[in-house]
Amino acid sequence: MDGQLAPFPSPQPIDKHLVAQLLLLRTIWNVSFLFALIPLVLGFLILRSQPATLVFGLFIGAGWAILSRLIPTVAFAVPNTPYATDIIHQINELRVAEASCCTKPELNWEVTAVRCSNCSFTHLAHARPDLGRVRTDSWLGRLRLLLLDGHPIVNEGNEK
Repeated sequence: MDGQLAPFPSPQPIDKHLVAQLLLLRTIWNVSFLFALIPLVLGFLILRSQPATLVFGLFIGAGWAILSRLIPTVAFAVPNTPYATDIIHQINELRVAEASCCTKPELNWEVTAVRCSNCSFTHLAHARPDLGRVRTDSWLGRLRLLLLDGHPIVNEGNEK
């Protein structure tokens, strides 16, 4: 899934592979809402006829997954996706446009912002969400990814 991306956790160059990966992750994130509906409906139907602890957990887990996508966080934006369309458009505009920060600009999406790797000029102050790259931090990284639901580990306001 991460074909042409830089290995985790290094900064990701701004290129067509990054934009394609962001669009793919946005689609997967949106479809996950539908996949959460399946256990929610099945759990509800089974709970109506026979109460069981396992089915109740299935129902609660699916409901929590759906609620986590519906509850707005920033400026009441629904859905609460880490792969917003406006961010993908801004990244694509940075990719297409000629950056004039230095003589040889090389834009990379670091953890907290999109910066030029030569002069460290910040082009976009937006934290990088999870890009679906193979992780080197084993089960701890997977747990963090599960808890944060693809959102960045830092806020945009934390940068100085």
